[in-house]
Amino acid sequence: MQKKVPIFIGLIFLLIAVWLQVTPIRSIRLVITRLDRIAYDMELRTKIFTGQLKKRDENVVIVDIDDKSLKDQGRWPWPRLKLAELIARLQQEGAVVIALDMIFPESEENIADVVLQELNKEKLDKPSIQSIIDRIEPFFNYDKKLAEKLAQSDTVLGMSFLPTEQLSGIVPKPLLTLNTPAEKQLGLVDMPGLLSNIDVLQQAAKNAGFINYFSDTDGILRRVPLLIRYHDDVYPSLALAAVRLYLLADVSLITAWYEDQMRLEGVKLGDRVILTSANSEVMIPFRGGSYTLPYFSASDVLHERTPKNSFSGKIVFIGTSATGLGDLQPTAIQSAFPGVEVQATLAEGILANSFPYRPDWAVGAEIVITIGLGLLFALTFPFLGPAVLSILLIGIPFLLMFANNEFAEKTRIILSILIPMVLIIILALINILYGYFFESRRREQLKMMFGQYVPEKHIDEMLQTKSSYALYGEDREMTVLFADIRNFTSISEGLTAAQLKEILNEFFTPMTEIIFKHHGTIDKYVGDLIMAFWGAPLRDKHHAENALSAAIEMQDAVAKLKKIFAEHQWPEINIGIGLNSGVMSVGDMGSKFRRNYTVLGDAVNLASRIEGLTRFYGVNTLVTEQTQKEQPHFVFKQIDRVRVKGKKEGINIFELICKKINLTETLAEEIQLMQNALNFYFNQEWKSAREIFQQLQKMYPDKKLYNIYLARITEFEKTPPFADWNGVYEHLSK
Repeated sequence: MQKKVPIFIGLIFLLIAVWLQVTPIRSIRLVITRLDRIAYDMELRTKIFTGQLKKRDENVVIVDIDDKSLKDQGRWPWPRLKLAELIARLQQEGAVVIALDMIFPESEENIADVVLQELNKEKLDKPSIQSIIDRIEPFFNYDKKLAEKLAQSDTVLGMSFLPTEQLSGIVPKPLLTLNTPAEKQLGLVDMPGLLSNIDVLQQAAKNAGFINYFSDTDGILRRVPLLIRYHDDVYPSLALAAVRLYLLADVSLITAWYEDQMRLEGVKLGDRVILTSANSEVMIPFRGGSYTLPYFSASDVLHERTPKNSFSGKIVFIGTSATGLGDLQPTAIQSAFPGVEVQATLAEGILANSFPYRPDWAVGAEIVITIGLGLLFALTFPFLGPAVLSILLIGIPFLLMFANNEFAEKTRIILSILIPMVLIIILALINILYGYFFESRRREQLKMMFGQYVPEKHIDEMLQTKSSYALYGEDREMTVLFADIRNFTSISEGLTAAQLKEILNEFFTPMTEIIFKHHGTIDKYVGDLIMAFWGAPLRDKHHAENALSAAIEMQDAVAKLKKIFAEHQWPEINIGIGLNSGVMSVGDMGSKFRRNYTVLGDAVNLASRIEGLTRFYGVNTLVTEQTQKEQPHFVFKQIDRVRVKGKKEGINIFELICKKINLTETLAEEIQLMQNALNFYFNQEWKSAREIFQQLQKMYPDKKLYNIYLARITEFEKTPPFADWNGVYEHLSK
């Protein structure tokens, strides 16, 4: 009976999964499709990140009008003479086909005509001037010069179809014409308008290809059409037109009859068969993120700075990735992908005859996979333990993704495994939860182990991490804090035991709340001392940052407590805080009679010594360089370079001043002066160091620190330090 319930629940979820795959409800289908697309994007990005996508032969390259080119050659649009120079350079370098991912719908003004018009306006035109301008006018006909270069090799210009009935430029020669009624019923994308090129340029170019993109409903570009219908003519994409010229191959449609209607199944280019959707769409065969294909700056091409044979025997796409020119597309692999590289990627895919493809029978295959895996795991998971199920919960989806990737890599067929994978995860979770009921049990266990060390919300976080927590010892990178009331012995004199208890309770309560607030763990209270640490039992990669925030707030809280103590006529209190970060042993330690969850190690001892030095230097909070480093949100002032009792190596110690957002100009000036003085001091430049320390002493006469250094300098001037002295001051007392 115990196993029947999870088996029954599993079969119910299996039926739901199959229903989701076949449901006719449009809103649900849209959600499933959206999730499938997200899964496809994630899978594709994972392949790229892990280097699973294979590189192809580099027969396609890109000449990029990038930011460097605009800076070097001038702003866009460039004069067509410059584009003519660029094409001429590529022709000299041996480019077979040059495809321009751009449109020229208007003529470029002839500068000679512009000059003549201005002269006419100013009534400065004369027959002699008119004659001169007429003679030089052909030299400034840049459209003609560009056309001459276009005509000297196989070139393809861009064009763009429009959703409204309008025509700009001339209509280029079509790839195919739909003649029969059956052909005219094919589901090609049909566009009523066209933005094309001026006559002189289009006549010079061998062909034209459209550069339209049609994103999915989520605004992401995953697939593009190879063909678009304009009236009864069919035109190729820029990529298809370029490859057709490169291979000198004919293009034909692959169709089949379904009942009484002809349907497009693919495009044949020479001996290559490209399977497409019914509207000629193919999935973009991405091989990586942007700049995966070979890129060359247009500026480098113009200045002949490209490697030899960079373009020889290749298809060259000219386009732009420059900022602000608007040719960046949100794609499945990247939010801003150059449009020219989309076309180049398509061309590369056509040459390799390698496109991802989703056949019509894919839905049926996905249902079979769902039923097979669903039955297998619905019947076996209830008999497995929580530990095994947890492993399978992670392992099986990865294995399924790996198998699907291998299948897609070998066959190019795309199947969606989203629903089967989600079903497996749900079945595993159901059985884990049903077999365990462990949430309440685990909560009680964690409360028993850690309830006295961490607050209730930390127990909740430990439950959410699903990690294994125990009291056994382990070494971790952590931060430890010691906080001690100054002169507590003298403060406690004259107080009764009841008063002393009340004072300590009033002090410990806000201090503990602050430590808990910043994710710390209370180690112990020893008299007037608090010991806390960060990084256990919850792992905390920001342990130093959280400890520093707690230390600042604890000092602020002491300032508020002074007012409360004054109202009760209690002695004033001040605390010294010491922090250090490093590898520590943490765990349940002690004897069989008494144990404590605590931290041990040299890093802990050093923090205790550092706290003791706060009295010596007259500062509130000291931290070691291990805690101070890589903490950009806090302000520190270097205090000294010391060697404490029990340590061989010297370390830099710092006063924790405040958070960076609270830094004032006065504090910043003091910190800089102190650092300058220390630099002179460590370099044994006693005179310069004394001058700055005397300046600081006058500015802050109540601070003990600057008097300490002035006394040291006086002593060193009398008795210079050893030759190998590195600035370390040795503290012999604890």
